Amino acid sequence: MYAVYAAAIVSGLLVTPIVIHSIGKQAFGVWSFIGAVTIYLSILDFGVGPSIIRFAAEARGRKADDDLNAIASTGLVMYALIGLVTLPIGIALAFAVPALIGAPHGLVWDARITTLLVVAALAIRFPLGLFNNLLVAQQRWDLQNLANFVATVLYAALIAILMPRWGGLILLGVLTFGTTALRLVVPLFWLRRELPGLRLARRYVSRERFRALATFSSSNFLVHIAQKIVFSTDVIVVSVVLGAAASGVYSIPAKLFALVFGIGTAVTSLMFPAFAELEGAGDRARQRRLLLAGLRAGTALMLVLALPLLLIPDLLIRAWIGAGYRGSYSVLAILAGVLLVHQPIYVLTQFLIARGRQRVIAIVSIAITAVNLVLSFLLAWAWGLWGVALATLVTDLAMLAWVVPRIAAPAAGTSSAALFRATLRPAVPALAVAAVVLVGVARWWHPHTLIALAPLGALWVVVAAAAIWRVGLAADERAQFGREFWRRPSAVVAVADV
Repeated sequence: MYAVYAAAIVSGLLVTPIVIHSIGKQAFGVWSFIGAVTIYLSILDFGVGPSIIRFAAEARGRKADDDLNAIASTGLVMYALIGLVTLPIGIALAFAVPALIGAPHGLVWDARITTLLVVAALAIRFPLGLFNNLLVAQQRWDLQNLANFVATVLYAALIAILMPRWGGLILLGVLTFGTTALRLVVPLFWLRRELPGLRLARRYVSRERFRALATFSSSNFLVHIAQKIVFSTDVIVVSVVLGAAASGVYSIPAKLFALVFGIGTAVTSLMFPAFAELEGAGDRARQRRLLLAGLRAGTALMLVLALPLLLIPDLLIRAWIGAGYRGSYSVLAILAGVLLVHQPIYVLTQFLIARGRQRVIAIVSIAITAVNLVLSFLLAWAWGLWGVALATLVTDLAMLAWVVPRIAAPAAGTSSAALFRATLRPAVPALAVAAVVLVGVARWWHPHTLIALAPLGALWVVVAAAAIWRVGLAADERAQFGREFWRRPSAVVAVADV
Protein backbone atom coordinates (compact mmCIF):
# COMPACT_ATOMS: atom_id res chain seq x y z
CA MET A 1 0.00 0.00 0.00
CA TYR A 2 2.73 2.46 0.98
CA ALA A 3 4.51 1.95 -2.36
CA VAL A 4 1.25 2.85 -4.11
CA TYR A 5 1.02 6.17 -2.27
CA ALA A 6 4.63 6.99 -3.08
CA ALA A 7 4.07 6.11 -6.74
CA ALA A 8 0.89 8.20 -6.85
CA ILE A 9 2.67 11.24 -5.41
CA VAL A 10 5.65 10.97 -7.76
CA SER A 11 3.39 10.29 -10.74
CA GLY A 12 1.09 13.19 -9.93
CA LEU A 13 3.99 15.60 -9.59
CA LEU A 14 5.71 14.32 -12.72
CA VAL A 15 2.85 13.89 -15.15
CA THR A 16 1.04 17.24 -14.99
CA PRO A 17 3.95 19.57 -15.87
CA ILE A 18 5.06 17.23 -18.68
CA VAL A 19 1.55 17.22 -20.14
CA ILE A 20 1.14 20.99 -19.84
CA HIS A 21 4.47 21.73 -21.50
CA SER A 22 3.83 19.11 -24.21
CA ILE A 23 0.36 20.16 -25.33
CA GLY A 24 0.02 23.74 -24.04
CA LYS A 25 -2.27 25.44 -21.54
CA GLN A 26 -5.34 25.54 -23.80
CA ALA A 27 -5.17 21.86 -24.81
CA PHE A 28 -4.56 21.00 -21.17
CA GLY A 29 -7.76 22.85 -20.33
CA VAL A 30 -9.59 20.70 -22.91
CA TRP A 31 -8.05 17.53 -21.43
CA SER A 32 -9.09 18.56 -17.92
CA PHE A 33 -12.60 19.30 -19.16
CA ILE A 34 -12.83 15.86 -20.81
CA GLY A 35 -11.79 14.23 -17.55
CA ALA A 36 -14.27 16.28 -15.54
CA VAL A 37 -17.18 15.55 -17.90
CA THR A 38 -16.56 11.88 -18.63
CA ILE A 39 -16.10 11.02 -14.98
CA TYR A 40 -19.84 11.56 -14.65
CA LEU A 41 -20.34 8.40 -16.68
CA SER A 42 -19.01 6.48 -13.68
CA ILE A 43 -22.31 7.31 -11.97
CA LEU A 44 -23.87 4.80 -14.36
CA ASP A 45 -22.56 2.28 -11.86
CA PHE A 46 -25.78 3.33 -10.07
CA GLY A 47 -24.15 2.56 -6.73
CA VAL A 48 -23.89 -1.16 -7.50
CA GLY A 49 -20.16 -1.36 -6.72
CA PRO A 50 -20.33 -0.17 -3.09
CA SER A 51 -23.45 -2.30 -2.59
CA ILE A 52 -21.64 -5.43 -3.77
CA ILE A 53 -18.77 -4.71 -1.37
CA ARG A 54 -21.17 -4.08 1.50
CA PHE A 55 -23.34 -7.18 0.99
CA ALA A 56 -20.41 -9.45 0.16
CA ALA A 57 -18.50 -8.35 3.26
CA GLU A 58 -21.63 -8.75 5.38
CA ALA A 59 -22.11 -12.26 3.94
CA ARG A 60 -18.52 -13.00 4.87
CA GLY A 61 -19.22 -11.90 8.43
CA ARG A 62 -22.21 -14.27 8.51
CA LYS A 63 -20.22 -17.02 6.69
CA ALA A 64 -22.99 -17.29 4.07
CA ASP A 65 -21.33 -18.51 0.85
CA ASP A 66 -24.58 -18.97 -1.07
CA ASP A 67 -25.48 -15.34 -0.45
CA LEU A 68 -22.11 -14.33 -1.89
CA ASN A 69 -22.82 -16.27 -5.10
CA ALA A 70 -26.25 -14.67 -5.35
CA ILE A 71 -24.78 -11.20 -4.90
CA ALA A 72 -22.09 -11.82 -7.54
CA SER A 73 -24.50 -13.31 -10.09
CA THR A 74 -27.07 -10.56 -9.62
CA GLY A 75 -24.37 -7.90 -9.82
CA LEU A 76 -23.11 -9.31 -13.11
CA VAL A 77 -26.62 -9.06 -14.62
CA MET A 78 -26.95 -5.47 -13.44
CA TYR A 79 -23.57 -4.55 -14.90
CA ALA A 80 -24.51 -6.13 -18.24
CA LEU A 81 -27.55 -3.86 -18.39
CA ILE A 82 -25.44 -0.85 -17.43
CA GLY A 83 -22.95 -1.64 -20.19
CA LEU A 84 -25.70 -1.45 -22.80
CA VAL A 85 -26.37 2.14 -21.75
CA THR A 86 -22.84 3.46 -21.31
CA LEU A 87 -21.38 3.41 -24.81
CA PRO A 88 -24.24 5.22 -26.65
CA ILE A 89 -24.15 7.98 -24.04
CA GLY A 90 -20.38 8.17 -24.41
CA ILE A 91 -20.60 8.56 -28.18
CA ALA A 92 -23.09 11.39 -27.84
CA LEU A 93 -20.87 13.05 -25.25
CA ALA A 94 -17.84 12.79 -27.53
CA PHE A 95 -19.54 14.93 -30.16
CA ALA A 96 -20.79 17.42 -27.59
CA VAL A 97 -17.51 18.04 -25.71
CA PRO A 98 -15.81 20.37 -28.25
CA ALA A 99 -18.89 22.60 -28.41
CA LEU A 100 -19.35 22.66 -24.63
CA ILE A 101 -15.86 23.98 -23.96
CA GLY A 102 -15.46 25.96 -27.20
CA ALA A 103 -12.42 23.95 -28.30
CA PRO A 104 -10.26 25.50 -31.06
CA HIS A 105 -10.93 24.12 -34.55
CA GLY A 106 -7.66 22.20 -34.62
CA LEU A 107 -8.57 20.31 -31.44
CA VAL A 108 -12.17 19.35 -32.25
CA TRP A 109 -11.59 15.84 -33.60
CA ASP A 110 -8.75 15.20 -31.16
CA ALA A 111 -11.14 16.05 -28.34
CA ARG A 112 -13.83 13.73 -29.74
CA ILE A 113 -11.51 10.73 -30.17
CA THR A 114 -9.93 11.31 -26.76
CA THR A 115 -13.36 11.47 -25.15
CA LEU A 116 -14.29 8.11 -26.72
CA LEU A 117 -11.10 6.52 -25.38
CA VAL A 118 -11.74 7.84 -21.88
CA VAL A 119 -15.36 6.65 -22.06
CA ALA A 120 -14.17 3.19 -23.10
CA ALA A 121 -11.81 3.14 -20.11
CA LEU A 122 -14.76 3.91 -17.84
CA ALA A 123 -17.02 1.34 -19.52
CA ILE A 124 -14.70 -1.61 -18.91
CA ARG A 125 -14.77 -0.84 -15.20
CA PHE A 126 -18.31 -2.16 -14.93
CA PRO A 127 -17.89 -5.87 -15.76
CA LEU A 128 -14.31 -6.15 -14.47
CA GLY A 129 -15.15 -4.03 -11.44
CA LEU A 130 -17.54 -6.71 -10.17
CA PHE A 131 -14.70 -9.12 -9.45
CA ASN A 132 -12.48 -6.40 -8.03
CA ASN A 133 -15.29 -5.47 -5.63
CA LEU A 134 -15.62 -9.08 -4.51
CA LEU A 135 -11.89 -9.13 -3.70
CA VAL A 136 -12.23 -5.85 -1.78
CA ALA A 137 -15.04 -7.42 0.27
CA GLN A 138 -12.49 -10.13 1.20
CA GLN A 139 -10.23 -7.26 2.34
CA ARG A 140 -7.65 -8.14 -0.29
CA TRP A 141 -6.75 -4.52 -0.82
CA ASP A 142 -3.17 -5.60 -1.42
CA LEU A 143 -4.18 -6.99 -4.82
CA GLN A 144 -5.69 -3.69 -5.88
CA ASN A 145 -2.66 -1.91 -4.47
CA LEU A 146 -0.37 -4.06 -6.61
CA ALA A 147 -2.41 -3.34 -9.73
CA ASN A 148 -2.57 0.39 -8.93
CA PHE A 149 1.18 0.53 -8.35
CA VAL A 150 2.03 -1.18 -11.64
CA ALA A 151 -0.46 0.89 -13.63
CA THR A 152 0.57 4.18 -12.00
CA VAL A 153 4.28 3.65 -12.58
CA LEU A 154 3.69 2.52 -16.16
CA TYR A 155 1.44 5.51 -16.90
CA ALA A 156 3.98 7.99 -15.54
CA ALA A 157 6.84 6.33 -17.42
CA LEU A 158 4.95 6.33 -20.72
CA ILE A 159 3.94 9.96 -20.26
CA ALA A 160 7.56 10.95 -19.58
CA ILE A 161 8.87 8.99 -22.58
CA LEU A 162 6.17 9.58 -25.20
CA MET A 163 4.52 12.94 -24.51
CA PRO A 164 7.52 15.27 -25.09
CA ARG A 165 8.03 13.74 -28.56
CA TRP A 166 4.57 12.66 -29.78
CA GLY A 167 2.37 14.50 -27.30
CA GLY A 168 -1.29 15.11 -28.00
CA LEU A 169 -4.77 14.59 -26.61
CA ILE A 170 -5.26 11.27 -28.41
CA LEU A 171 -2.07 9.80 -26.96
CA LEU A 172 -3.29 10.77 -23.49
CA GLY A 173 -6.54 8.93 -24.19
CA VAL A 174 -4.74 5.80 -25.39
CA LEU A 175 -2.50 5.70 -22.32
CA THR A 176 -5.49 6.22 -20.03
CA PHE A 177 -7.39 3.33 -21.60
CA GLY A 178 -4.44 0.95 -21.56
CA THR A 179 -3.39 1.53 -17.97
CA THR A 180 -7.00 1.41 -16.75
CA ALA A 181 -7.44 -2.02 -18.35
CA LEU A 182 -4.21 -3.20 -16.74
CA ARG A 183 -5.32 -1.93 -13.31
CA LEU A 184 -8.56 -3.92 -13.55
CA VAL A 185 -7.13 -7.16 -14.96
CA VAL A 186 -4.17 -7.76 -12.63
CA PRO A 187 -6.22 -8.62 -9.48
CA LEU A 188 -8.25 -11.21 -11.41
CA PHE A 189 -5.32 -13.62 -11.41
CA TRP A 190 -6.00 -14.17 -7.66
CA LEU A 191 -9.78 -14.42 -7.92
CA ARG A 192 -10.07 -18.21 -7.97
CA ARG A 193 -7.66 -18.65 -5.08
CA GLU A 194 -9.39 -16.08 -2.87
CA LEU A 195 -12.94 -17.15 -3.75
CA PRO A 196 -12.75 -20.88 -4.60
CA GLY A 197 -16.45 -21.33 -3.95
CA LEU A 198 -17.56 -18.49 -6.21
CA ARG A 199 -20.18 -19.57 -8.72
CA LEU A 200 -21.94 -17.39 -11.27
CA ALA A 201 -25.22 -18.92 -12.41
CA ARG A 202 -28.70 -17.92 -13.53
CA ARG A 203 -30.29 -19.83 -10.64
CA TYR A 204 -28.75 -17.41 -8.15
CA VAL A 205 -30.52 -14.44 -9.75
CA SER A 206 -34.01 -13.70 -8.49
CA ARG A 207 -36.36 -10.77 -8.52
CA GLU A 208 -36.08 -10.46 -4.75
CA ARG A 209 -32.28 -10.36 -4.83
CA PHE A 210 -32.27 -7.97 -7.79
CA ARG A 211 -34.73 -5.69 -5.99
CA ALA A 212 -32.77 -5.76 -2.74
CA LEU A 213 -29.49 -4.92 -4.45
CA ALA A 214 -31.12 -2.25 -6.61
CA THR A 215 -32.87 -0.64 -3.62
CA PHE A 216 -29.68 -0.43 -1.60
CA SER A 217 -27.74 0.72 -4.66
CA SER A 218 -30.16 3.56 -5.36
CA SER A 219 -29.08 5.39 -2.21
CA ASN A 220 -25.41 4.66 -2.91
CA PHE A 221 -26.06 6.03 -6.38
CA LEU A 222 -27.22 9.34 -4.93
CA VAL A 223 -24.16 9.55 -2.67
CA HIS A 224 -21.95 8.75 -5.66
CA ILE A 225 -23.62 11.45 -7.77
CA ALA A 226 -23.13 13.98 -4.99
CA GLN A 227 -19.43 13.21 -4.68
CA LYS A 228 -18.86 13.38 -8.42
CA ILE A 229 -20.71 16.66 -8.76
CA VAL A 230 -18.91 18.29 -5.85
CA PHE A 231 -15.42 17.27 -6.91
CA SER A 232 -15.75 17.24 -10.70
CA THR A 233 -18.03 20.19 -11.40
CA ASP A 234 -15.58 22.92 -10.39
CA VAL A 235 -13.56 22.60 -13.60
CA ILE A 236 -16.78 22.49 -15.64
CA VAL A 237 -18.17 25.60 -13.93
CA VAL A 238 -14.91 27.47 -14.54
CA SER A 239 -14.87 26.34 -18.19
CA VAL A 240 -18.47 27.42 -18.82
CA VAL A 241 -18.31 30.73 -16.94
CA LEU A 242 -14.68 31.81 -17.44
CA GLY A 243 -13.43 29.87 -20.51
CA ALA A 244 -10.86 27.21 -21.44
CA ALA A 245 -7.81 29.27 -20.41
CA ALA A 246 -9.20 29.81 -16.90
CA SER A 247 -10.01 26.11 -16.78
CA GLY A 248 -6.35 25.36 -17.42
CA VAL A 249 -5.32 27.60 -14.52
CA TYR A 250 -7.92 26.10 -12.16
CA SER A 251 -6.97 22.58 -13.21
CA ILE A 252 -3.49 22.90 -11.68
CA PRO A 253 -4.64 23.19 -8.03
CA ALA A 254 -7.47 20.79 -8.89
CA LYS A 255 -4.88 18.17 -9.90
CA LEU A 256 -3.05 18.53 -6.60
CA PHE A 257 -6.37 18.39 -4.78
CA ALA A 258 -7.37 15.20 -6.60
CA LEU A 259 -3.97 13.60 -5.89
CA VAL A 260 -4.12 14.32 -2.16
CA PHE A 261 -7.81 13.40 -1.94
CA GLY A 262 -7.16 10.07 -3.64
CA ILE A 263 -4.27 9.18 -1.37
CA GLY A 264 -5.99 10.31 1.81
CA THR A 265 -9.30 8.57 1.15
CA ALA A 266 -7.63 5.40 -0.15
CA VAL A 267 -6.50 4.64 3.40
CA THR A 268 -9.90 5.23 4.96
CA SER A 269 -11.58 3.24 2.17
CA LEU A 270 -10.00 0.18 3.76
CA MET A 271 -12.48 0.51 6.61
CA PHE A 272 -15.65 0.10 4.53
CA PRO A 273 -15.60 -3.70 4.16
CA ALA A 274 -14.50 -3.93 7.81
CA PHE A 275 -17.49 -1.83 8.89
CA ALA A 276 -19.79 -4.05 6.82
CA GLU A 277 -18.26 -7.29 8.11
CA LEU A 278 -18.67 -6.15 11.71
CA GLU A 279 -22.25 -5.18 10.87
CA GLY A 280 -22.87 -8.71 9.64
CA ALA A 281 -21.29 -10.12 12.80
CA GLY A 282 -23.42 -7.80 14.96
CA ASP A 283 -20.37 -6.44 16.79
CA ARG A 284 -21.40 -2.83 17.44
CA ALA A 285 -18.71 -2.12 20.04
CA ARG A 286 -15.80 -2.98 17.73
CA GLN A 287 -17.51 -1.12 14.90
CA ARG A 288 -17.72 2.02 17.04
CA ARG A 289 -14.07 1.73 18.08
CA LEU A 290 -13.07 1.32 14.45
CA LEU A 291 -15.01 4.48 13.58
CA LEU A 292 -13.26 6.58 16.23
CA ALA A 293 -9.84 5.20 15.32
CA GLY A 294 -10.55 5.76 11.64
CA LEU A 295 -11.53 9.38 12.21
CA ARG A 296 -8.29 10.04 14.09
CA ALA A 297 -6.05 8.19 11.66
CA GLY A 298 -7.78 9.62 8.58
CA THR A 299 -7.56 13.18 9.85
CA ALA A 300 -3.92 12.67 10.84
CA LEU A 301 -2.99 11.53 7.35
CA MET A 302 -4.93 14.33 5.67
CA LEU A 303 -3.26 16.94 7.87
CA VAL A 304 0.17 15.75 6.75
CA LEU A 305 -0.91 15.85 3.10
CA ALA A 306 -3.08 18.98 3.05
CA LEU A 307 -1.38 21.52 5.33
CA PRO A 308 1.41 22.26 2.81
CA LEU A 309 -1.28 23.00 0.21
CA LEU A 310 -2.96 25.34 2.69
CA LEU A 311 0.10 27.21 3.98
CA ILE A 312 2.58 27.33 1.07
CA PRO A 313 0.45 27.02 -2.10
CA ASP A 314 2.55 29.59 -3.97
CA LEU A 315 5.81 27.76 -3.28
CA LEU A 316 4.33 24.43 -4.33
CA ILE A 317 2.85 25.63 -7.63
CA ARG A 318 5.91 27.68 -8.65
CA ALA A 319 8.24 24.80 -7.88
CA TRP A 320 5.97 22.32 -9.66
CA ILE A 321 4.73 24.17 -12.76
CA GLY A 322 6.59 27.47 -12.84
CA ALA A 323 5.59 31.12 -12.71
CA GLY A 324 2.50 32.60 -14.33
CA TYR A 325 -0.19 30.85 -12.30
CA ARG A 326 -0.74 33.33 -9.49
CA GLY A 327 -4.51 32.95 -9.75
CA SER A 328 -4.24 29.33 -8.66
CA TYR A 329 -2.61 30.03 -5.27
CA SER A 330 -5.76 31.04 -3.40
CA VAL A 331 -7.71 28.23 -5.08
CA LEU A 332 -5.23 25.64 -3.81
CA ALA A 333 -5.36 27.01 -0.26
CA ILE A 334 -9.17 26.84 -0.20
CA LEU A 335 -9.20 23.33 -1.68
CA ALA A 336 -6.79 22.26 1.07
CA GLY A 337 -9.42 23.35 3.56
CA VAL A 338 -11.96 21.24 1.67
CA LEU A 339 -9.68 18.21 2.07
CA LEU A 340 -9.49 18.64 5.84
CA VAL A 341 -13.27 19.02 6.17
CA HIS A 342 -14.25 16.27 3.78
CA GLN A 343 -12.05 13.54 5.24
CA PRO A 344 -14.27 12.94 8.31
CA ILE A 345 -17.35 13.23 6.08
CA TYR A 346 -15.93 10.47 3.90
CA VAL A 347 -15.27 8.17 6.86
CA LEU A 348 -18.71 8.80 8.35
CA THR A 349 -20.40 8.17 5.00
CA GLN A 350 -18.74 4.76 4.71
CA PHE A 351 -19.78 3.93 8.26
CA LEU A 352 -23.39 4.92 7.66
CA ILE A 353 -23.65 2.94 4.41
CA ALA A 354 -22.21 -0.14 6.13
CA ARG A 355 -24.79 0.32 8.89
CA GLY A 356 -27.61 0.44 6.36
CA ARG A 357 -28.25 4.18 6.85
CA GLN A 358 -27.45 4.98 3.23
CA ARG A 359 -30.78 6.63 2.43
CA VAL A 360 -30.50 9.44 4.94
CA ILE A 361 -26.88 10.24 4.05
CA ALA A 362 -27.84 10.16 0.38
CA ILE A 363 -30.59 12.74 0.90
CA VAL A 364 -28.26 15.06 2.79
CA SER A 365 -25.52 14.63 0.16
CA ILE A 366 -27.83 15.51 -2.71
CA ALA A 367 -29.23 18.55 -0.89
CA ILE A 368 -25.75 19.87 -0.09
CA THR A 369 -24.59 19.18 -3.65
CA ALA A 370 -27.47 21.16 -5.14
CA VAL A 371 -26.57 24.13 -2.93
CA ASN A 372 -22.91 23.76 -3.89
CA LEU A 373 -23.71 23.78 -7.60
CA VAL A 374 -25.81 26.94 -7.43
CA LEU A 375 -23.29 28.67 -5.17
CA SER A 376 -20.40 27.70 -7.48
CA PHE A 377 -21.98 29.46 -10.47
CA LEU A 378 -22.88 32.53 -8.40
CA LEU A 379 -19.43 32.90 -6.86
CA ALA A 380 -17.70 32.18 -10.18
CA TRP A 381 -19.49 35.15 -11.72
CA ALA A 382 -18.91 37.31 -8.65
CA TRP A 383 -15.34 36.45 -7.59
CA GLY A 384 -13.79 34.32 -10.31
CA LEU A 385 -11.68 31.20 -9.77
CA TRP A 386 -11.40 31.19 -6.01
CA GLY A 387 -15.14 31.71 -5.57
CA VAL A 388 -15.78 28.26 -7.08
CA ALA A 389 -13.48 26.61 -4.55
CA LEU A 390 -15.01 28.61 -1.70
CA ALA A 391 -18.48 27.29 -2.57
CA THR A 392 -17.23 23.71 -2.02
CA LEU A 393 -15.63 24.59 1.33
CA VAL A 394 -18.72 26.34 2.67
CA THR A 395 -21.10 23.53 1.73
CA ASP A 396 -18.77 20.83 3.09
CA LEU A 397 -18.63 22.64 6.45
CA ALA A 398 -22.43 22.79 6.50
CA MET A 399 -22.67 19.07 5.76
CA LEU A 400 -20.24 18.09 8.53
CA ALA A 401 -22.07 20.29 11.04
CA TRP A 402 -25.36 18.57 10.14
CA VAL A 403 -24.26 14.94 9.76
CA VAL A 404 -22.32 14.48 13.00
CA PRO A 405 -25.00 15.36 15.60
CA ARG A 406 -28.11 14.31 13.68
CA ILE A 407 -27.05 11.13 11.88
CA ALA A 408 -23.58 9.78 12.68
CA ALA A 409 -23.54 10.06 16.48
CA PRO A 410 -26.92 8.29 16.98
CA ALA A 411 -25.95 5.57 14.47
CA ALA A 412 -22.65 4.97 16.27
CA GLY A 413 -24.19 4.98 19.73
CA THR A 414 -21.87 7.74 20.93
CA SER A 415 -21.88 11.51 21.37
CA SER A 416 -21.16 14.25 18.87
CA ALA A 417 -18.40 15.46 21.15
CA ALA A 418 -16.66 12.07 20.98
CA LEU A 419 -16.72 12.15 17.16
CA PHE A 420 -15.43 15.72 17.01
CA ARG A 421 -12.71 14.99 19.57
CA ALA A 422 -11.57 11.98 17.55
CA THR A 423 -11.42 14.17 14.44
CA LEU A 424 -9.68 17.18 15.98
CA ARG A 425 -7.13 15.49 18.26
CA PRO A 426 -4.38 15.15 15.60
CA ALA A 427 -4.82 18.80 14.54
CA VAL A 428 -3.04 20.35 17.55
CA PRO A 429 0.39 18.72 17.06
CA ALA A 430 0.12 19.04 13.28
CA LEU A 431 -0.56 22.79 13.42
CA ALA A 432 2.24 23.34 15.92
CA VAL A 433 4.77 21.68 13.63
CA ALA A 434 3.32 23.45 10.57
CA ALA A 435 3.87 26.85 12.21
CA VAL A 436 7.58 26.09 12.48
CA VAL A 437 8.29 24.10 9.31
CA LEU A 438 5.76 25.34 6.74
CA VAL A 439 5.48 28.95 7.87
CA GLY A 440 8.88 29.62 9.41
CA VAL A 441 11.43 27.44 7.62
CA ALA A 442 9.66 27.39 4.24
CA ARG A 443 9.32 31.19 4.02
CA TRP A 444 12.93 31.66 5.10
CA TRP A 445 14.20 28.98 2.72
CA HIS A 446 11.87 29.88 -0.17
CA PRO A 447 12.67 26.96 -2.52
CA HIS A 448 12.01 27.51 -6.24
CA THR A 449 12.24 23.97 -7.65
CA LEU A 450 10.89 20.55 -6.73
CA ILE A 451 14.41 19.37 -5.99
CA ALA A 452 14.91 22.24 -3.56
CA LEU A 453 11.44 21.65 -2.11
CA ALA A 454 12.05 17.94 -1.49
CA PRO A 455 14.16 18.33 1.71
CA LEU A 456 11.54 20.67 3.16
CA GLY A 457 8.82 18.15 2.34
CA ALA A 458 10.80 15.34 3.94
CA LEU A 459 11.38 17.45 7.06
CA TRP A 460 7.67 18.26 7.29
CA VAL A 461 6.53 14.66 6.86
CA VAL A 462 8.98 13.24 9.40
CA VAL A 463 8.46 15.85 12.12
CA ALA A 464 4.68 16.15 11.64
CA ALA A 465 4.18 12.38 11.56
CA ALA A 466 6.26 11.98 14.71
CA ALA A 467 4.32 14.69 16.55
CA ILE A 468 0.94 13.32 15.48
CA TRP A 469 2.02 9.78 16.35
CA ARG A 470 3.08 10.81 19.84
CA VAL A 471 0.37 13.36 20.71
CA GLY A 472 -2.44 12.88 18.21
CA LEU A 473 -3.01 9.16 18.86
CA ALA A 474 -3.69 7.28 22.09
CA ALA A 475 -1.10 4.83 23.43
CA ASP A 476 -3.16 1.74 22.63
CA GLU A 477 -3.77 3.06 19.13
CA ARG A 478 -0.05 3.53 18.57
CA ALA A 479 0.62 -0.02 19.66
CA GLN A 480 -2.12 -1.48 17.48
CA PHE A 481 -1.28 0.57 14.40
CA GLY A 482 2.38 -0.32 14.80
CA ARG A 483 1.60 -4.04 14.83
CA GLU A 484 -0.73 -3.74 11.84
CA PHE A 485 1.77 -1.65 9.84
CA TRP A 486 4.39 -4.38 9.91
CA ARG A 487 2.10 -7.39 9.93
CA ARG A 488 -0.73 -6.95 7.41
CA PRO A 489 -1.62 -3.37 6.44
CA SER A 490 -4.39 -4.38 4.05
CA ALA A 491 -6.61 -5.84 6.76
CA VAL A 492 -8.20 -3.28 9.04
CA VAL A 493 -10.65 -5.30 11.08
CA ALA A 494 -7.98 -5.74 13.75
CA VAL A 495 -7.83 -1.96 14.21
CA ALA A 496 -11.32 -2.24 15.69
CA ASP A 497 -9.69 -3.59 18.82
CA VAL A 498 -8.29 -0.12 19.50
